[in-house]
Amino acid sequence: MGVQVVAKGVDAEQYATEYAAPVRRGLEGVFFLNTSLEKCARNYAPGKAAGAIVGSPQVAAGFISCKGMTNYVQTQIQETSEVTMLVIARSADVPGTPDTTPLICGCFATGVTSGVSLYGAAADRVSGTGGFGDDDPGNSNVVASVNPVALSSWGLYSVVIAANGVTTKSHTANLSILNAQTKPRRPSTRTLRIGSGYSNSQKGNVDIALFQCHSVALTADELARTVADLRAYAARRGIVV
Repeated sequence: MGVQVVAKGVDAEQYATEYAAPVRRGLEGVFFLNTSLEKCARNYAPGKAAGAIVGSPQVAAGFISCKGMTNYVQTQIQETSEVTMLVIARSADVPGTPDTTPLICGCFATGVTSGVSLYGAAADRVSGTGGFGDDDPGNSNVVASVNPVALSSWGLYSVVIAANGVTTKSHTANLSILNAQTKPRRPSTRTLRIGSGYSNSQKGNVDIALFQCHSVALTADELARTVADLRAYAARRGIVV
C-alpha cells in the first residue's frame, strides 16, 4: 500500500522539471517566465533542451520583461515548416519606431529567409508572420494581423504557420485571421527567441508570462485544449486572459 505525500503551501512549478501539457504532439518548448532567470531559461517540455538568458531581462513573480536585441531568452528551438507558437504577453510600448516595436517571440530577420514571429504592430494590433515563396529571391514575409486588441493589457495569442498560410489569433479578444498562401513555406535556419527576434527594426519592450511552441500546426481541437490549459495556468498567477 502506497503513501501519498501532499506538500501544502508549496509552488510545485518551482520544483518541477517537466510539464504534462494536454497536447504533446510536436511539443518543443514550454517556458514559465517568472521568479528567476534560471527558471526562465528552463524548458519544461519533456526531453527538450533549455534556453539561455541574453542580457539582463527583469524578472517578476509572474512574468519576465524583455527588450528586443538586448534582453531576452534564446531557445534552441529550430524553426520548422510548420510552427505553432502560443504566448501570454503585453507591452506598454506604442509601436511606430524600432525602439517601440516589440517582437514578442520568433526568429524574424530581414532578408531572403524572413523567419516566423509574433509582434506588436500597433497599440491595437498584433501580427504573426512566416516566410513563403518559390525560392530565396522570391521569399515573402507573409503577415496576418488581429485587431482591435489591447497590446498594453495581458493577452493570450497564438500563431500557426503551415502550408496553407499564417493564422494569428487573439484568444483573449476572440479574434482570428488567416492570410492564405499557395506558394511553398520557406523556413529559416534560425532558432526561436522569446522577447526578441533578429532584426534591429523590432527592439521594443515586452512582458511575457509564458511561451509554448510546437513543431506542427495544431488542430482546432488541440489549440482549444492548449488554450484552456494556459488560461487556467495564468489565472493561478493572477493574470486574466
